[in-house]
Amino acid sequence: MRVLRFGIFASLALVLLLAACTRSVLIGSDFLDDEQSLIQFRDDLGLTFHTQRTDSILVHSDNVSRQLSTYMVGRITDPIFGRYEAEIFAQPVLPTVGTQLLGSTLDSVVVSLRYDTTALYGDHGNEPVTISVYQMAENPPFEGEVYSNRRFLVDPDPLGSVTFTPRPRDSVLVHVPDTVKLVPQIRIPLSLLKIRDILLQDSVVFENQDSFLNYFNGLQIVMTSGSNTMLGIDLLDPASGMTFYYDKDVLMDETFQFVFTSGSVKTLYFEHDFTGAPIESALTPDPEIDNWYVQGMAGPTTTLSVSGLEGLGNIAINQAELEFYATFPEGDMGNLYPPCPYLATQINADTALVLTNDVVAALEVATNNYASETFKRLFGGSAGEPDPGPPVVFKYTMIVTDYIQDQYDAVQAGEDQKALYLNPIVKGIFPHRAVVFGPGHPDFAPKLRVYYTDL
Repeated sequence: MRVLRFGIFASLALVLLLAACTRSVLIGSDFLDDEQSLIQFRDDLGLTFHTQRTDSILVHSDNVSRQLSTYMVGRITDPIFGRYEAEIFAQPVLPTVGTQLLGSTLDSVVVSLRYDTTALYGDHGNEPVTISVYQMAENPPFEGEVYSNRRFLVDPDPLGSVTFTPRPRDSVLVHVPDTVKLVPQIRIPLSLLKIRDILLQDSVVFENQDSFLNYFNGLQIVMTSGSNTMLGIDLLDPASGMTFYYDKDVLMDETFQFVFTSGSVKTLYFEHDFTGAPIESALTPDPEIDNWYVQGMAGPTTTLSVSGLEGLGNIAINQAELEFYATFPEGDMGNLYPPCPYLATQINADTALVLTNDVVAALEVATNNYASETFKRLFGGSAGEPDPGPPVVFKYTMIVTDYIQDQYDAVQAGEDQKALYLNPIVKGIFPHRAVVFGPGHPDFAPKLRVYYTDL
């Protein structure tokens, strides 16, 4: 039933999109005047916002379509949102039989991590940071789901670390032994003393994937120094992996790379500490008046409740549009902490948040590309160009027609309404956050515009 409803709504969205493309030919016609005279408009419905903590989010699934596209590592001390950190747990696996490593002499072992520049945040590129790698002490099963509050056991003695100033857009020169230019990446050398025992294992470890993972459970990748940098990592890029550089018999300067794949475990651990930060005062049961807050990772979300729908009478809703403005409060640093680039609407479906039909229909027409112009026309949700103010503001506009229709139907039937959740469209891959003006602001209060027809 859900699939059918989504499909019907997607078809309707496509019709509306095509109609929007041809509507200009009707401007000035008697037909359009008659049509518009029937449409009513309201923008005075009550809006109540509650900012609340997020317990955790899904960061791994054996369903490949639900896995993340970006993995973050870093830690930030934010003047508004407090402290937040991200750690990676990932299993490098055998791409093929690796028995050629047995009996070889290791020159070096390097963990390489390809940058994903869409998730860079904070003061990256200006402060030195240290990334350390630890060996996992437990082998997580691939089957099932892992949430961001799960931290796996690791050996406390690090395998290796590197201190550097991130250059996410600069290529890297390595000598293996010839000088080679590689795509932008982090390269972390591992201690040969701590990893050479891997070459003393039985050959089955290098012939069978399960045997290898039972011996080498995986890696924890964590930022151990630095306080204002979050880096995005593309683990599925061919440049990411754990590479052994070795010599064997007459073969010199050979390489073997263990890789990260969609069939191996890759998770994130998120930690947020709001103590003493301005956002802490918003994490109460009271509704927000001045500002409400939203953040990626496992940061806060905000719910919206609408009142006054019962006063609309017997109607059909033609369109509903939600408009609000993000800003930078006093003490914030917008150059380091830009707002969420894409926000979406969700509802609570029993035990999990799911995208509203408004978002799903737009994604279907836009072939799941939420950065496309098609998606922006059908739903919106992207941060507009900043108005320098003061205050500096970023405008978000979202189509919420299906959601408002559902809440109107619930009111008419005497049923409870469902709150609308506001979050980054893919919460687990964005560290961005937004401080949004609440209903108490004289100039930039949120607005819900409802266009409807009397029946």
